[in-house]
Amino acid sequence: MARSSPPLPPEADESALLGALLTDEVPSRREQIRATLLRSLDQQREEALRGLKFRNQLDRLLLLAERLLLVATALTFIYWLADGYGRDWLYAMGLVRPAAIVVPTATPTLNTALTSGYSAAARFTQPAPSVGGGGTNTVDQALAPQLLPGSTAAHDPKPQRLRIPAIGADMSVYEVYLIDGEWQVAEYAAGYHHGSALPGTIGNSVISGHAGLRGAVFKDLAQLKPGDSVLIETHGWSYTYRVRSLTSVWPYQVEVMDPTPSPVLTLITCTNWDTQRLIVVADLVDARPLG
Repeated sequence: MARSSPPLPPEADESALLGALLTDEVPSRREQIRATLLRSLDQQREEALRGLKFRNQLDRLLLLAERLLLVATALTFIYWLADGYGRDWLYAMGLVRPAAIVVPTATPTLNTALTSGYSAAARFTQPAPSVGGGGTNTVDQALAPQLLPGSTAAHDPKPQRLRIPAIGADMSVYEVYLIDGEWQVAEYAAGYHHGSALPGTIGNSVISGHAGLRGAVFKDLAQLKPGDSVLIETHGWSYTYRVRSLTSVWPYQVEVMDPTPSPVLTLITCTNWDTQRLIVVADLVDARPLG
């Protein structure tokens, strides 16, 4: 078995290198000589680690941004819980009150019935929804209270109470207004849109409500079916509407609040994670004084 020769001492390597430099031919100036950059060990290490240091700094920035995002998300979630379910719990305990409805200084009248009283028509006839049969319903408008100029608050024709027996809903109704292009939504109550038709009159009576927080008065609205009854009470009168249809629309489809040629009630609430609006349309079928 051949034995490997021992390594030469450093002095021998230096002697061989010196001998090669002395005996080899000197390169001609015509030939290209590769540039040589002399660096110290510290410079060489700095050059080799420059990219790694940049990545480390970028990683620190990304880590900081990630932590800030997590903190912001946690704070937002805590605020949402406190402002939503927390406020509902405090309201149930009687520790907080609903936010007051802001009345704009100038409220444009969208329906002349608000200023001139009930419609002059003595009677109206409108088709009833076909639920187990057809036919028409005739409601005597002459039985409805006639609003005269200077009437007292005891004869206020605006909705005061809304009841939906099919889903066990019973709530107060407050008048809400259009502020900066958006309709207010009443808290822990339903909101009657100012300027829409008064109950029992020809036109579209619009009422909205929350479906998630702030009382969630319309949380079960999607369970209604055609033919279910919706009752609206004013000071002295009760109006019964019968559900005709349920549809979902986009928030910009405001035509659902347009006036109608017959007495109609439109209920509005949020649906599909607040990306759409659930619209319940009901027709007036009965009007009678409260005994």
